[in-house]
Amino acid sequence: MGGANGRKRIIILGGGCGGVVAATNLGRLLGARHEVILVDRRSHHVFMPAFLFVMVGRRQPEDISRSLSHLAKRNVKVIQDEVVGIDPVRQEVTLRKEKIGYDYLITALGLQTRPDLVPGFAEASLHPWEMETAVRLHKALTAFEGGRVVVGIPLGPYRCPPAPYEATWMLDGYFTQRGIRERVEIEFFTREPEPTGEAHDPVVWMDAESKRRNIKQNYEFVVRSIDPERKAVTGLYGYKLSYDLLVMVPPHRPAQVLLDSGLADAETGIRVDYNTLKTKWNNVYAIGDCADMPASKAGGVAHQEADVLAHNLAVEITGRGQPVNLWLHTI
Repeated sequence: MGGANGRKRIIILGGGCGGVVAATNLGRLLGARHEVILVDRRSHHVFMPAFLFVMVGRRQPEDISRSLSHLAKRNVKVIQDEVVGIDPVRQEVTLRKEKIGYDYLITALGLQTRPDLVPGFAEASLHPWEMETAVRLHKALTAFEGGRVVVGIPLGPYRCPPAPYEATWMLDGYFTQRGIRERVEIEFFTREPEPTGEAHDPVVWMDAESKRRNIKQNYEFVVRSIDPERKAVTGLYGYKLSYDLLVMVPPHRPAQVLLDSGLADAETGIRVDYNTLKTKWNNVYAIGDCADMPASKAGGVAHQEADVLAHNLAVEITGRGQPVNLWLHTI
């Protein structure tokens, strides 16, 4: 669209780790000379990696939330609204209250939890993948006096791949601190095969650490359904795991608006160029969990992608500096 005096409008959808870092950097780099807008349905940024600490009572919701209004200090306009449509041909975003055109669009809408994709999940699992359920899980843990706690992973992508392992270890520590660990069995299930390789390989080390903590591992367990009344998780071939408290990762999928608009055409998100984060649409980019990248769906990845993309857009818009390719630092 392009405004007077070459003024450009950059819209960032989503106020998670990637969206906030991209907005902050672009606000600093482009300042008042261009228009940087961040759209999120919430008024606050929530630091999702800390949900596990909410689970065990070491953080409160207010400890891990910050108002997005702070971005105004970085020359970023924040619009609190829900994205209901994206038209990459007309370069237009439809919100509940208005339509906005853009010169550049950064989609950072993450992945949405979809408990409906596993029958029985919504009634059965308390999990630390959303704030509300993390708070409810903490209340359940406070009242828990013994039995079997089962932590597990569904099919498909989900936020923060190492987090289920961390959750089992934090539960081990939590029950030990309460002095009831000997009354609690902790089990873990995953769709992945049992890891093999060198002891220092991350997945091999995580397996060994779980066994050292007396956490039973169930590999190649593919969840089909959950029976909340019988308290049992059913996998392929009728294999069952019983539980007293279920802490299962909910299935995740891209935001519905990304599927409806055709930007995301797979459960892993929007296809992007791995070096530049460009999509097949002109001036549309994707970062974070909603980008289909061969990397973890994690905040650290989103942060690195946002840094590189903000730099490259500033180079393109101002004509100063040199673009760089993305080089992720992850395990």
